Amino acid sequence: MIQKFAAKLLRSIPLTADTYQLDFAWASEPVPYEAGHFFLLEVEDGGDKVTRAYSISSAPSEKEFFSLCLKFLPGGRASEYLKNMEIGQEVHFQGPFGHFKLTDSKKDILMVATGTGIAPFIGMVPTLLEQGFKKKISLYFGVRFEEDLFYLAQFKTWEKKNSKFKSFVTVSRPTEKWKGLSGRVTEHLEPLDIKDCEVYICGNGDMVKTVKEMMEAKGAQKPDLHFELFTAI
Repeated sequence: MIQKFAAKLLRSIPLTADTYQLDFAWASEPVPYEAGHFFLLEVEDGGDKVTRAYSISSAPSEKEFFSLCLKFLPGGRASEYLKNMEIGQEVHFQGPFGHFKLTDSKKDILMVATGTGIAPFIGMVPTLLEQGFKKKISLYFGVRFEEDLFYLAQFKTWEKKNSKFKSFVTVSRPTEKWKGLSGRVTEHLEPLDIKDCEVYICGNGDMVKTVKEMMEAKGAQKPDLHFELFTAI
């Protein structure tokens, strides 16, 4: 049976010009979920009710609220609804849903994301660290421009907490001021040895397809490949 629940907008945090983190306080008891799960948001639009899926970008250990990380698309039904929400406004959700979640594997973990595809990993990484995960966690995050970057401070905090976690951020269309990695995220995956590695991929469809095929060509087995496609709505 599908679980339905209400939550209230606690805060809206701008991450870039068009990307926000929305924190929602539970209206009643917290709904249990796993890192990587998503909720369906119910949106009223001109008398019609539509639902939109958003990955949860907070760790399940956070009991006071849950977070969604999303990009506002001008004219998007859900985007316009969320953009105009007021603090304290109550909204309705369904869930949790999804198969893109952590396993009990003891292998090294490779995470690959573009844009708001980073969302589920913002819940997965702290969950792994809280569990005392002993193997390597490598997070590759790609965007087009420097101004599209977000959560970098969070990555640094995780790296300080656990030497097993490393983040690799790349910009495909950098300016001369950019001192980090450049190029598409796929370019930096090419040299990797993924033997005994579990791979999680999340982002736009083209990237997910390309990385999945690359990992398969490198010998990744189906049980070790996990992926989720994101679409702005």
